[in-house]
Amino acid sequence: MELKGQIEEFIYQNETNSYTIGVFQTEEQEILTVVGYLPFIAVRRLFKINWKNGSTSRIW
Repeated sequence: MELKGQIEEFIYQNETNSYTIGVFQTEEQEILTVVGYLPFIAVRRLFKINWKNGSTSRIW
């Protein structure tokens, strides 16, 4: 599955290891929570998430 959108805000972000919890808004205006090690993510930066069940997501 692929979702395109942007981070609207950070709920939590660890500056040491980049572990992040953020509010993600898709292009279809759906709001999701994303969690993971996201070292290069920024608020309002467009990106896409690809994943399969049981795998780690990838951010571009």
